[in-house]
Amino acid sequence: MHKLFKHPLALGLSTLGLVIGIGLVLIFQYLQLEQQRDLRQWQLRLGLVAETRAEMIDAWLAQRLASLEELAGNASLQMYLTRAGAAGGDERQAALGYLRNLILATAQRSGFQAEPPAGRIPANLPQTGHAGLALYDAAGQVLVSTPHMPTPDAASRELVARTLDSGESGLQDIFLAPGDQRALIGFAVPVFAVQGAETNRHPIGVIYGVRDGERELFPLLESRGAQPAGETLLVAQRDGLALYLSPLADGTPPTRRQFSLQLQPLAATAALRAPGSFQRLPDYRGIEVLMTSRRLEQAPWILLHKVDADTALSESRAHRRFLLSVFLLTLFLVSAALIAAWRHGTSLRAQRMATELAGQRRELESQGRLLHAVTDNVTDFLFLLDPELRFRFANRPLANTMDIAVEDIPGKSLASVLGTDVAAALAGFLQSRTDNPASRLLDLQIAGHQRRFECRVLELPEQAGLERTTLVVMHDVTALHRAQQQRAQTLQQTIQALMRAVDTHDPYSADHSARTAALSAAVARAMQLPEEERRALDMAANLANVGKIFLPREILTKTGPLTESEQAQLRQHVQYSLDILSNLEFDGPVLEIIAQKQEHLDGSGYPNGLQGEQIRLSARILAVANAFVALVSPRAWRERLTPEAALDQLLKGAGSSYDRQVIAALFHVVENDAALEATADN
Repeated sequence: MHKLFKHPLALGLSTLGLVIGIGLVLIFQYLQLEQQRDLRQWQLRLGLVAETRAEMIDAWLAQRLASLEELAGNASLQMYLTRAGAAGGDERQAALGYLRNLILATAQRSGFQAEPPAGRIPANLPQTGHAGLALYDAAGQVLVSTPHMPTPDAASRELVARTLDSGESGLQDIFLAPGDQRALIGFAVPVFAVQGAETNRHPIGVIYGVRDGERELFPLLESRGAQPAGETLLVAQRDGLALYLSPLADGTPPTRRQFSLQLQPLAATAALRAPGSFQRLPDYRGIEVLMTSRRLEQAPWILLHKVDADTALSESRAHRRFLLSVFLLTLFLVSAALIAAWRHGTSLRAQRMATELAGQRRELESQGRLLHAVTDNVTDFLFLLDPELRFRFANRPLANTMDIAVEDIPGKSLASVLGTDVAAALAGFLQSRTDNPASRLLDLQIAGHQRRFECRVLELPEQAGLERTTLVVMHDVTALHRAQQQRAQTLQQTIQALMRAVDTHDPYSADHSARTAALSAAVARAMQLPEEERRALDMAANLANVGKIFLPREILTKTGPLTESEQAQLRQHVQYSLDILSNLEFDGPVLEIIAQKQEHLDGSGYPNGLQGEQIRLSARILAVANAFVALVSPRAWRERLTPEAALDQLLKGAGSSYDRQVIAALFHVVENDAALEATADN
């Protein structure tokens, strides 16, 4: 070794070989880290999709069981079921008739009503649908069922028997309907005697329901919006086999493909063995995929979400190939520079290095001046913090605001520069956020002034031996926030003024808009309408009748029937409302809801004759609430109706003028919500 270093050529070649070797190791280590980072990103993306869809499946199953459990807890059903089992003759037939009507009403309300079979079916064959409800007695015999209820099979009878024995609700795995082989799912809920009627809490019957899995359950597995493309499946373990419960992308129907758990690991078998894991495995087609899974809470199933590995990682591979080419080219250029430098001798190399260093220093100084020129001429506060939350850099706007020299800030703590309260708020934000870039609105008192800032944070990687650094950008949005508050206040004042104008013009409609808005909100909550849609509905309910100020008061207060001309004028109030409100800016479909509030499901409404699903759900809610408030309020030509009489009137228009589900929700509000009392009392 001592002789080796005496020869400059050997020393140079050894150094060059060492540089190339270290460079190659670092390059491939970096590429490996890049690949792991891409896999972690896919793990997060797939996990988010799997988690979301698992929650949707669980919620769907829980809602169906809850509707059956609500029916099973109905005291009338319990009493008549007990009477049907104990009585005979006419009394038994009367009890069965009541139970049949109750089952039919529940099926229509909760979605267990089967649609009549499509097409013509021979008279000697049973006509079965894809949904229904059936009531079994304690002996496991069907007492009553809805029309077109799927024929019970051995699995459904076994589920009923198991529910009678255990007294607990049960779920029947996805099964295929006889005939058209459509995927169905069954639910069983025990029915107990009326509390206090019997000391034995053994079930006296079972409610068995069937829902259409292909129409209701499987669409929840499909991709929506910006979610990653892929395939989501439901799998279960049955007798040592991995069974695919949902349809496959290759066209295989549900429950028709299964694999042994002892075979070479596949995506489905891995999901069953280790739910929640993220792996790269072949799927049922033999194609390698990235997969993750989640265990369902409401069913003994596993939700598997996967994407083709080649498609998912194609961009990552191209990026790594590009990086490899750049790094190898850089390594080659560095090696060539080393060889050239060696050939020019030590002195020439030193001179050249000195020249290069001087140029780099000038470039760094130039870049530093450019950086300060940029950061010092923006209004945002920009600063860098070390892991101990001490300043490494701050721009001039921050220094000027805090009345501190910009060169004195590096090394100071957050509290010493911005004050303890601001430092505590920023420290809490920095500690609570994730490693990804994040932003948050913070109300801070800076230099004696209360302001609102949009704070953005970015973690900078470690470079040149420096510790990890955090970049913080504080953008002052105080003026924008105040402008938004002023706009909201102005809009609310405008709405109040319009409502007062309507109340003054039509004394019989005083407070009609406010009461309609309160009732609409209660019905929307009962139907679990999204928050954004509820806000738009509330605004529309308050403004829906503003166009009546253009109608002659004689029409609004007339005690006799209106002529056709007067009725045509009255219908114009919808367009008048839209004309008045067209220049106002609303968040959400407020004008669309107002335009559709007089439309009917059968197309007999106005102004556009819309039908069925062409009418927004929020507009259907407003139509029912508006009609109910009008019926329970006095008018020039009649006295006000009682809430019960008003509900009877609305029921006559169910399915033709008004949405049945909305009327059902109104019934719920009438029985349970205080909003009705305020509406009726006024």
